[in-house]
Amino acid sequence: MYREISILALLAVTLVPNALANEIQQVERLVVSGTRTPKLLNNSPVAVDVVSGELLQQVSRGTLAQALNFLPGVVVKRSVKDGYNVMMQGFDSDHVLILLDGQPLISPSGSSVDLDQISADEIEQIEIVKGAGSVLYGSSAMGGVINIISRQDKGNSLSSEYQVSRYLGNEVDGDTLGHLYKLRGSAKVAQWQAKLSLQKIDDPGFDYEPASIAQTSASLDKHFARFELARNLDGLRLGYKLQYFEEEKLKDRFKVPGQDSVVYYLSDVEQWQQDVLVSQQHDWQLKGRYIKHNETSGDSNGLRETDISLAELDAQKVWMLDGMEVVGGVIWHTDTLDQSKLTDGLVEVADKDRQSLEAYSQINWMLDKVDWLAGLRVQHDTDFGWHSALRASGMYKYIDTAQNTWQWRAGLGQSYRVPTLKERFYVFDHSNLGYMVLGNENLNPETALSANAGLTLTVPVMDDSHDLQFEIAGHYTRTDDFINTIRDAAASAELGLDVSRYANVAESTIAGLDLSAELTLDNWRYQLSYAYLHTENEQGEPLTGRPKHQLKFNLGWSYPAWQLDSLFYAVYEAGEQAGQDYQGILKDDWLSLNLSLSQHLSQSLSWRLAVDNLLDEHRDASADAAGLFDVRPISSRRLTLGVNYQFL
Repeated sequence: MYREISILALLAVTLVPNALANEIQQVERLVVSGTRTPKLLNNSPVAVDVVSGELLQQVSRGTLAQALNFLPGVVVKRSVKDGYNVMMQGFDSDHVLILLDGQPLISPSGSSVDLDQISADEIEQIEIVKGAGSVLYGSSAMGGVINIISRQDKGNSLSSEYQVSRYLGNEVDGDTLGHLYKLRGSAKVAQWQAKLSLQKIDDPGFDYEPASIAQTSASLDKHFARFELARNLDGLRLGYKLQYFEEEKLKDRFKVPGQDSVVYYLSDVEQWQQDVLVSQQHDWQLKGRYIKHNETSGDSNGLRETDISLAELDAQKVWMLDGMEVVGGVIWHTDTLDQSKLTDGLVEVADKDRQSLEAYSQINWMLDKVDWLAGLRVQHDTDFGWHSALRASGMYKYIDTAQNTWQWRAGLGQSYRVPTLKERFYVFDHSNLGYMVLGNENLNPETALSANAGLTLTVPVMDDSHDLQFEIAGHYTRTDDFINTIRDAAASAELGLDVSRYANVAESTIAGLDLSAELTLDNWRYQLSYAYLHTENEQGEPLTGRPKHQLKFNLGWSYPAWQLDSLFYAVYEAGEQAGQDYQGILKDDWLSLNLSLSQHLSQSLSWRLAVDNLLDEHRDASADAAGLFDVRPISSRRLTLGVNYQFL
């Protein structure tokens, strides 16, 4: 209780805008994620959080995991397999849809995205829509949508970047340095704009107990490649993208008793992705995507191979009718899953597939001070039949006599989620890690009814030339047949492992409150956010894996004379519910402090220095063995130094 009161007191004190009353420069941005059509941020009837690509480059070390952990209200979790997933408003990563330029990036089996498998390069901005998004984006958008908008290059350019990093205090034996290499180029060829970007990441991982065989964090070898072609032809926009990703993840687990051999964990991933686009600006568009994903993973004495694929076509049309904007679209989607053991050739999942056909429509009434938004989505799934969702939203804008701008936004709507192939058929047999997760063919689709409301206040300061922004928002969701992993006590006792199965939870309630304040000055950037979350199942017990309190603070400072930029940001989380299997609590809160410096030495040359996790806050290596709950992440203090050179 003392900690909770302290957090609220700190928030209340920090929100007072007294010491930072200097000049502010606000830049209005276009967003597309709230309505699927371009809108000025202040005119969007749906609240959208926006983070620029420039700011993301200061907090990212090459992948999206570090970048999203910086965002207010977004929880980034490290998985048992050393990947990273995202959580928003109490919904885990299976219920938050990750998009790239408006199209899904979820794994083809329908499982949550590993954020560490997405490059943070070439991002123009990230748009975050929190809350139910099924009407516009279908299944998997119950908790919100994160849309990554790619940078659109013009003309000719060529640049390279190199970063070297080291974990401080938790190094592994041998090579202790990590490396990141980037090469980006674009060129105008005839009437086509071409772009190529290459990125390679080598990371040795880290280890809390070097004397033991087991390594805490896996060594990583990642390769990203992206090629794009685009052209404007008689009012049409034509585009093609080819993306390739390869990852090898490796860490020692234990030595086989009586032998010299070591059992190690391996994850070897290869993924190809192709996208096509034909569009006419503000009128219609046709998008297509195909993903082929192959993964070999598991302990070296029990490897399994998984082949998954996804194909999708998305057609959208926009009509403008006397103060109304009508959006309609049709989406066809299919995905497949195959899984087999490499040790004995046993087929665990054979040729499973599903298809869906979806149609959506949305009407936006745009009045002087009021915007109304109403939409409907209908989906037919080959395995689960028909589903539908309705949602209505609205915004009221008012400017008072002091030129303060008040914006009220509210929404009420349904959402749904069809069980994925992973949840129905996948087998996570990590016996050597002490756990197993099994699919459940008898799952039912999830449904939810959600309500949200928020107030944004923009206060002009310094002769009305700059703004200070406050925001308060609340959300409430009631779910039915919520899919979660439930421990199978009988199977656990029989096998001597922690065995869980995907199962439907009859009912659950998720509610929360988000507060934030933001101030951007000529030489300063200041932001503070606090998120409170309450969850419970039908027995009144909190849902596990979700922090009750999250506090994020960042302070940026620039010195134009030296073209020097700095960013300090902090993440604090507390109040996460421990599972029933723990015998006690070792640590139920954690704090991460991070610092970044960058400088342009010339128009062509720049450098950056960053220190992540300054306090070296991380999980106790002996906690799990002792049956103690330790909420701190598997992390390490890390120093990074990078240089960028712009040739053209």
